[in-house]
Amino acid sequence: MKKMSNLVERRFRNLVVPVAISGALLTSSLVAQPAPTLEDSPIRLSSNENAFGYTPNAKSAIIKALDSGGYYNRNDVSDLIEACAKKEGVPEDYILTTAGSGPLLMMTALAYAEPGVNVVTTEMGYTQLVRKFEERGGDVKFAPLGEDMGYDFKALKAEIDEKTKIVYICNPNNPTGVLADSAELKQFVMSIPEDILVFVDEAYLELTNSSFAMATCAPLAKLKKNVIVTRTFSKGHGMAGFRIGYAVAHPDILEKISVFGMGTPSYLAAIAAVEAIKDTEHLAKNVKNYQTVRKHVTDSFDKMGIKYAKPDGAFVYFHSGIDQQVLRDTMSENGILISGSRVSGAPESKYSDWARVSIGTKDQMDEFLNLLGGLVAMK
Repeated sequence: MKKMSNLVERRFRNLVVPVAISGALLTSSLVAQPAPTLEDSPIRLSSNENAFGYTPNAKSAIIKALDSGGYYNRNDVSDLIEACAKKEGVPEDYILTTAGSGPLLMMTALAYAEPGVNVVTTEMGYTQLVRKFEERGGDVKFAPLGEDMGYDFKALKAEIDEKTKIVYICNPNNPTGVLADSAELKQFVMSIPEDILVFVDEAYLELTNSSFAMATCAPLAKLKKNVIVTRTFSKGHGMAGFRIGYAVAHPDILEKISVFGMGTPSYLAAIAAVEAIKDTEHLAKNVKNYQTVRKHVTDSFDKMGIKYAKPDGAFVYFHSGIDQQVLRDTMSENGILISGSRVSGAPESKYSDWARVSIGTKDQMDEFLNLLGGLVAMK
């Protein structure tokens, strides 16, 4: 057996069965429980939360506004709509704000799904919209991934038929993290008939190594009535707990899905989001942190001989060679939370030894990498 690093030895000091990676799950006196990220909490690398923080300007603005909490403060949400419209270069009626971008995914499924129709997406993609679509009686058609574990637009188009109501694309994809080729994506979007909604989820697009302006499909919403693009303040802006996001789409689409909305976002979240839009320097710093630490992780994977999909989001999808549930549980029992293989539309066995790790601080990722290195060495 190869010798583990000192850090891994320290983490494994209390393990009862330190070599049974492929059999019974390891146990430890340190039990990880999902909790707010405090000093005594596990290292949270499972939900793509931003470890680098949100703009201090938002905190200052929120504190000033706290005393007005007894009022509805609808003007603050209106201010956010105005700020989003200005940022996207669209009229204000092209913007719909919600408590994160998740509600937009579900509202769209509720508005379009019914028995006998389908949504087309890729296997190994984000499933919030497609799960809700199925719950409403619709069908899901999965296209295979491309060779790079990203979108294969020819395969995606081949799945579209006369019963297709939505084509759902998450770019960069989740969980694989691969960014679509901008030209191919836009050509695909423009080729879809007007009676089929093209939903482009850009939750992680700000974090890409490529040009955001070139990659975003938001400008297409002004060219075609069947395009909706969604964003969230949870990732690049670091505001997951505030729950704030928005859609860019033709007013007719927004009117159709807003029927299933459940009210406007909190006025405090709206105030925080406006400050986040203004503070472009803070966003740029967060993006740089993500890109730097993400490269550190992939460079480390290269040295360890671990295969991974090319990442452009807030996470890396990697092939550990260890059963994903065993890896996830072992990490958790040693104070690190990661995500499993997140298989959708593909055989479970195909990705049973893949997993997804969110990007945290360099110190957090070093904890993860040292522990992973010890586990891989013990295979």
